[in-house]
Amino acid sequence: MKKILFAAGILIYLVVASASSLTHRPQIDEGMFASPAYNLANHGHFGTTVLEKEKATLTRIDERTYWVMPLFLLSTSASFKAFGFSLFSMRLVSILFGLLLIVSAYFIGCKISGDETTGLFALIFTACDYMILETASSARMDMMSAALGFAAIAAYLVLRERNLLLAIVASHTLLVIDGLTHPNAITAFVGVVFLTLYLDFRRLKVSMLFAAAIPYLIGGAGFAIWVLQDPAGFKDQFIDNAMMGGRMSGMSSPLDNFLREFTNRYPHAYGLGASSSGHSGPIYLKALMLVGYLGGVTGVLAIKELRQRKEVRALLIVTAIYFVILALIDGQKQTTYLVHIVPFYLIFLGLVFGYFWRQVRLSRLAIVAAVLAAIAVPLGGMALKIKQNTRAKFYDSMIAFVKETSNENDIVMGGADLAFGLGFEGSLLSDGRFGYFTGKRPRYIVTDSAVQNSWEGSKTTFPEFYEYFPKLLREEYRVAFENAGYTVHERR
Repeated sequence: MKKILFAAGILIYLVVASASSLTHRPQIDEGMFASPAYNLANHGHFGTTVLEKEKATLTRIDERTYWVMPLFLLSTSASFKAFGFSLFSMRLVSILFGLLLIVSAYFIGCKISGDETTGLFALIFTACDYMILETASSARMDMMSAALGFAAIAAYLVLRERNLLLAIVASHTLLVIDGLTHPNAITAFVGVVFLTLYLDFRRLKVSMLFAAAIPYLIGGAGFAIWVLQDPAGFKDQFIDNAMMGGRMSGMSSPLDNFLREFTNRYPHAYGLGASSSGHSGPIYLKALMLVGYLGGVTGVLAIKELRQRKEVRALLIVTAIYFVILALIDGQKQTTYLVHIVPFYLIFLGLVFGYFWRQVRLSRLAIVAAVLAAIAVPLGGMALKIKQNTRAKFYDSMIAFVKETSNENDIVMGGADLAFGLGFEGSLLSDGRFGYFTGKRPRYIVTDSAVQNSWEGSKTTFPEFYEYFPKLLREEYRVAFENAGYTVHERR
């Protein structure tokens, strides 16, 4: 029966994540990440060529991509090589790493509780969670990074009793790979170091510390070789991206950024913030997911049998460490980064349900009903998102119009996400300032909510562009096509 439940959790995850990947319209970031991966797979270089290069500050970005860490892009390039260029083949990378995440949650649940049933509850809750599924169906590096971080924790917990040296080497090898995927790997690094000191300080030997350093030496050498190909390009691109939009502003006001976790990031992600008002459907139901997260944490703290386990206490502290680090380093409060901490909440929820399952006085039928109720809300939310099919309804129809009414010499300016419909070899140009610096005037300008948000944000950061863009559209362009997702402006 346990094998059936394990397989059922995996199957639900794969079906829902794949369906979401096929029906959700592409995002700008996905197009920008696809560009260097596509170029490597098809042209043998690692440049991001979809972006405007003229008068750009991202030095030689069309030759080498340094503004993000390389491993997700390399994984995406491998997927393009194996399955061809498409949005789904790119999102497939996140789906597969999501499998690693939910299996890691299973092993973490088993090891900290000593009970396989708890691990199954953790797997089911993780496989059916809205944040996990949404991140898994997005072609960003967040899922890959989070999965590697939780895999490092799982590897340590699974191996530590049998072979502590192997546990240390395996976990830190995964952490190095994670670090070459996204800087948020710092959370997992601190978490694994804490677990090692908390659970096994007296067993540590100097030789183990030297062994742990080997993956970092190898990874660091590879990273250095990558950077030394163009140090100036790395400095301009990576630092520019790191400081963009207040990304690292959290350290400047720690208390304010800590409080904004409760007033900004979590409300925004779960339908309680004003910024969520643009979504359709009963988005407020997403707030029930927060009740589940809170129930898991408070349940573990309230149940003496659970909180007295050393491994459980260690994981509670690690979760607190993650929360603080994310609060301090991310001034933008990106909701996608929640994938780094949400699995902990789900593992704790699994611990609580595992505890109740072991109580002979409780009806297991009632527990099963409670589990089904807990996963109904996130799966219902994903079902609604899949049914909306924003790719077919909005994106594909817009792409069809542009293709039917343009020729190979016409320049189309818009987000890099348009490449999944127009390709990277044509005349697509992603210029976030729409010719302000270059004076270029494309035949079509495609706008959507992301362009609108960027323009609105420029009111304080770039007031000249804030005045320029609507004037450009009003005086030189007319609306040629419009639906609920996109507007195509054609030059008069």
